[in-house]
Amino acid sequence: MRVFVTGATGYIGGTVVQHLLDAGHEVIGLIRSGDSARSASERLEAIGAEPHVGNLDDLDSIEQGVAAAEGVVHAAMSIPDYNRLDLVFAKERAVVEAMLSALAGTGQPFVYTSGAAVYEDTGDKVVDETDPADARGDVALRAALEQDVLKAAEHDVRSIVIRPGMVYGNGGSGIMHVLAGLVRQFGGACTVGDGSNAWSAIHVEDLADLYLGALEQGPAGSLFNAGTEDFVTMRDIASAIARTLDLEGPVTAWPVEEARGALGPMADALTTNKRMSSARARTALDWHPHHPGLIEEIESGSYPAAFAAS
Repeated sequence: MRVFVTGATGYIGGTVVQHLLDAGHEVIGLIRSGDSARSASERLEAIGAEPHVGNLDDLDSIEQGVAAAEGVVHAAMSIPDYNRLDLVFAKERAVVEAMLSALAGTGQPFVYTSGAAVYEDTGDKVVDETDPADARGDVALRAALEQDVLKAAEHDVRSIVIRPGMVYGNGGSGIMHVLAGLVRQFGGACTVGDGSNAWSAIHVEDLADLYLGALEQGPAGSLFNAGTEDFVTMRDIASAIARTLDLEGPVTAWPVEEARGALGPMADALTTNKRMSSARARTALDWHPHHPGLIEEIESGSYPAAFAAS
């Protein structure tokens, strides 16, 4: 299958590209024009993917990429500005609508990247795909877009939504480096609030396996949570990072009100629970995450070297 991938040189998208190639698929990867286009193009060509120059603001370039492929993985965000999520999701909607329109009537797969943030706060409950997305504020726009993607199945698009939890591994993930920055700033483990809240987490390689399975065999109109049930508290994550950085000591509970001034809306997100079940993906797609858990990865996997280099 020829697959058009947005975010093809990004953290999630780049890993998905490699898994697609390893499985024998052809990949057309979207790269932005400008000074960095040449290096991005060279990186994609070096692994056997075909670069497609464009950007998420140029819908013609998006539609051309879709037309040249037999399936689409949308793994890019419009703009990484957590303080203006209304703009993020307005651009996201325009891009997704253009892709779905181009795919209508083809029966081809479209895999859309959402996230655990569509759940406001799961508390102690473990939610699955039958639980409503209850996010408030701007994030509710993403939950609404999820539904539009799923409804595209009515127009002969094999549309699939994936909701990753906290993504980690391979020394990457923006949130992991934000948390490491806080540990350095406070000279030890730091959480927003008391850190007792817990998240589902997923290694980026296991996540890419899920994308591959969804693209190849996911039913039209299907929704999959992506995270293990080994829920990890923010306190445990911060403490593991502190040990890795040799900054052990008391855990600082940063008041949410103060954290908002530095982190914006991310501060509130870091106080929520995101406990998700991924049983549906394991059953429907025979998906079995097998990479090291988050704490192990922080302490003895890819992050010691990544933190040292940052």
